[in-house]
Amino acid sequence: MNVKLTQDYALTSNELNFIVRERYIVDPTRAPGYKAPEDGSIPETREKWRDAGYYPLTSAGLTALIDSVRMRTVARSDAASLAELRDVVRAATNEMVAAINGELTLEFKVAQHLYN
Repeated sequence: MNVKLTQDYALTSNELNFIVRERYIVDPTRAPGYKAPEDGSIPETREKWRDAGYYPLTSAGLTALIDSVRMRTVARSDAASLAELRDVVRAATNEMVAAINGELTLEFKVAQHLYN
């Protein structure tokens, strides 16, 4: 399984766990001891993914995972008011519900009202 939940988070699994993967950007110029190449070229930044959390393969584990990704998304936001915070939570929820429903069969849908 490899479901992109948001632009920064994905859901994978192994035989024991659901796994949240987090996207991050590697910028070689920010590394300690970085020295610019003599030819003046700038190394490219690249996208990488790392494990950010493990959850049991249960409905409770999936619920906890979704809530964790929503709160991580909120924590990364620059919301300055409760209204903006609500909008960030709602947008993250809608993005994840759409991603999950897009990967599931027609017989199983995540109820959006449970996460708003």
